[in-house]
Amino acid sequence: MVEIRRGVTVFSQDDIGYELGLIVPPEVASQFKKVQTGAEPRAGYGTQTSKNEFSIELFFSRHHPEFNFKRTMPATLSEHRQILEQCESPDADIIICYNSQKLFGDGDPEHASLIESFDITNDRVVIVDPAIGAPKLREASSEKLFMVLRSHELSNIAGFWIVSTRRQ
Repeated sequence: MVEIRRGVTVFSQDDIGYELGLIVPPEVASQFKKVQTGAEPRAGYGTQTSKNEFSIELFFSRHHPEFNFKRTMPATLSEHRQILEQCESPDADIIICYNSQKLFGDGDPEHASLIESFDITNDRVVIVDPAIGAPKLREASSEKLFMVLRSHELSNIAGFWIVSTRRQ
Protein backbone atom coordinates (compact mmCIF):
# COMPACT_ATOMS: atom_id res chain seq x y z
CA MET A 1 0.00 0.00 0.00
CA VAL A 2 2.85 2.38 0.85
CA GLU A 3 4.65 1.62 -2.42
CA ILE A 4 1.52 2.23 -4.50
CA ARG A 5 0.68 5.46 -2.70
CA ARG A 6 4.20 6.76 -3.21
CA GLY A 7 4.46 5.71 -6.87
CA VAL A 8 7.61 3.60 -6.50
CA THR A 9 8.50 0.09 -7.62
CA VAL A 10 5.85 -2.22 -6.27
CA PHE A 11 6.97 -5.64 -5.11
CA SER A 12 4.55 -8.55 -5.15
CA GLN A 13 2.89 -9.61 -1.92
CA ASP A 14 4.79 -12.91 -2.20
CA ASP A 15 8.15 -11.14 -2.49
CA ILE A 16 7.43 -8.73 0.35
CA GLY A 17 6.10 -11.52 2.55
CA TYR A 18 9.12 -13.69 1.88
CA GLU A 19 11.55 -10.89 2.76
CA LEU A 20 9.59 -10.17 5.93
CA GLY A 21 9.88 -13.82 6.98
CA LEU A 22 6.33 -14.90 6.19
CA ILE A 23 5.62 -18.27 7.75
CA VAL A 24 2.41 -20.18 7.06
CA PRO A 25 1.00 -23.58 7.98
CA PRO A 26 2.09 -26.31 5.53
CA GLU A 27 -1.47 -26.85 4.31
CA VAL A 28 -1.65 -23.37 2.73
CA ALA A 29 1.89 -23.19 1.32
CA SER A 30 0.63 -24.02 -2.19
CA GLN A 31 -1.12 -20.62 -2.28
CA PHE A 32 2.28 -18.86 -2.33
CA LYS A 33 5.20 -18.78 -4.77
CA LYS A 34 7.88 -18.25 -2.08
CA VAL A 35 7.09 -18.99 1.53
CA GLN A 36 8.35 -20.65 4.68
CA THR A 37 6.28 -23.22 6.52
CA GLY A 38 6.50 -24.48 10.04
CA ALA A 39 5.03 -24.47 13.48
CA GLU A 40 2.96 -21.46 14.43
CA PRO A 41 5.18 -18.75 15.95
CA ARG A 42 4.25 -17.16 19.28
CA ALA A 43 3.11 -14.03 17.42
CA GLY A 44 0.92 -16.11 15.11
CA TYR A 45 1.37 -17.09 11.49
CA GLY A 46 2.46 -14.24 9.26
CA THR A 47 5.58 -12.15 8.93
CA GLN A 48 8.41 -12.20 11.45
CA THR A 49 9.29 -8.51 11.45
CA SER A 50 10.41 -8.61 15.07
CA LYS A 51 13.52 -10.51 13.94
CA ASN A 52 16.31 -8.29 12.60
CA GLU A 53 16.79 -10.34 9.43
CA PHE A 54 13.11 -9.87 8.53
CA SER A 55 12.62 -6.30 9.78
CA ILE A 56 10.62 -3.81 7.80
CA GLU A 57 13.50 -1.34 8.27
CA LEU A 58 15.76 -3.73 6.38
CA PHE A 59 13.20 -4.14 3.60
CA PHE A 60 12.87 -0.37 3.13
CA SER A 61 16.62 0.30 3.32
CA ARG A 62 17.28 -2.47 0.78
CA HIS A 63 14.56 -1.54 -1.71
CA HIS A 64 13.54 2.05 -1.00
CA PRO A 65 16.49 4.09 0.29
CA GLU A 66 14.50 7.21 -0.67
CA PHE A 67 12.34 6.63 2.42
CA ASN A 68 12.96 7.38 6.05
CA PHE A 69 11.64 4.79 8.45
CA LYS A 70 11.02 5.58 12.10
CA ARG A 71 9.58 3.37 14.78
CA THR A 72 8.06 5.08 17.82
CA MET A 73 5.91 4.34 20.82
CA PRO A 74 4.09 7.40 22.16
CA ALA A 75 4.37 7.92 25.91
CA THR A 76 1.13 9.85 26.30
CA LEU A 77 -2.31 9.91 24.68
CA SER A 78 -1.64 13.47 23.57
CA GLU A 79 1.58 12.44 21.78
CA HIS A 80 -0.29 9.46 20.30
CA ARG A 81 -2.94 11.76 18.80
CA GLN A 82 -0.28 14.15 17.46
CA ILE A 83 1.33 11.27 15.58
CA LEU A 84 -2.06 10.17 14.22
CA GLU A 85 -2.61 13.67 12.85
CA GLN A 86 0.41 13.11 10.57
CA CYS A 87 -1.56 10.56 8.53
CA GLU A 88 -3.33 13.49 6.86
CA SER A 89 0.01 14.58 5.38
CA PRO A 90 0.91 13.24 1.93
CA ASP A 91 4.46 12.83 3.22
CA ALA A 92 3.75 10.34 6.00
CA ASP A 93 2.41 6.81 5.97
CA ILE A 94 1.71 5.43 9.42
CA ILE A 95 1.72 1.70 10.00
CA ILE A 96 0.75 0.28 13.38
CA CYS A 97 2.09 -2.88 14.94
CA TYR A 98 -0.42 -4.06 17.52
CA ASN A 99 -2.42 -6.92 19.00
CA SER A 100 -5.48 -7.16 16.76
CA GLN A 101 -7.11 -9.60 19.18
CA LYS A 102 -7.13 -6.87 21.85
CA LEU A 103 -8.21 -4.11 19.45
CA PHE A 104 -10.81 -5.95 17.38
CA GLY A 105 -11.42 -9.28 19.13
CA ASP A 106 -9.90 -11.32 16.30
CA GLY A 107 -6.69 -11.79 14.37
CA ASP A 108 -3.16 -12.17 15.65
CA PRO A 109 -1.42 -11.13 18.86
CA GLU A 110 1.09 -9.22 16.69
CA HIS A 111 -0.26 -7.65 13.52
CA ALA A 112 0.56 -4.72 11.23
CA SER A 113 -1.95 -2.44 9.53
CA LEU A 114 -1.94 0.95 7.82
CA ILE A 115 -3.64 4.00 9.28
CA GLU A 116 -6.03 5.33 6.61
CA SER A 117 -7.26 8.41 8.47
CA PHE A 118 -7.83 10.00 11.85
CA ASP A 119 -10.95 12.03 12.66
CA ILE A 120 -9.88 14.28 15.52
CA THR A 121 -13.40 15.55 16.20
CA ASN A 122 -14.87 12.08 16.71
CA ASP A 123 -11.62 10.49 17.96
CA ARG A 124 -11.90 7.71 15.33
CA VAL A 125 -9.00 5.99 13.59
CA VAL A 126 -9.67 4.19 10.29
CA ILE A 127 -7.32 1.24 9.86
CA VAL A 128 -6.65 -0.74 6.68
CA ASP A 129 -6.39 -4.39 7.71
CA PRO A 130 -4.53 -6.68 5.26
CA ALA A 131 -5.57 -9.88 7.07
CA ILE A 132 -7.40 -12.48 5.00
CA GLY A 133 -11.04 -12.61 6.05
CA ALA A 134 -10.92 -9.37 8.06
CA PRO A 135 -12.85 -6.27 7.02
CA LYS A 136 -10.51 -4.16 4.88
CA LEU A 137 -11.41 -0.99 6.78
CA ARG A 138 -11.83 -1.08 10.53
CA GLU A 139 -12.40 1.66 13.09
CA ALA A 140 -11.27 2.19 16.64
CA SER A 141 -11.04 5.09 19.04
CA SER A 142 -7.58 6.59 19.33
CA GLU A 143 -7.73 6.01 23.09
CA LYS A 144 -8.39 2.28 22.69
CA LEU A 145 -5.61 2.01 20.08
CA PHE A 146 -3.24 3.81 22.48
CA MET A 147 -4.08 1.39 25.30
CA VAL A 148 -3.56 -1.64 23.01
CA LEU A 149 -0.21 -0.33 21.76
CA ARG A 150 1.01 0.43 25.28
CA SER A 151 -0.01 -3.03 26.57
CA HIS A 152 1.88 -4.96 23.87
CA GLU A 153 4.11 -7.59 25.47
CA LEU A 154 5.04 -9.90 22.61
CA SER A 155 8.00 -7.96 21.19
CA ASN A 156 9.61 -4.53 21.13
CA ILE A 157 8.29 -3.56 17.69
CA ALA A 158 4.77 -2.48 18.68
CA GLY A 159 3.74 1.10 18.07
CA PHE A 160 3.88 3.40 15.10
CA TRP A 161 6.06 2.75 12.07
CA ILE A 162 6.29 6.02 10.15
CA VAL A 163 7.42 6.03 6.52
CA SER A 164 8.29 9.41 5.02
CA THR A 165 10.23 10.74 2.06
CA ARG A 166 13.93 11.30 2.71
CA ARG A 167 14.78 15.00 2.29
CA GLN A 168 17.64 15.81 -0.09
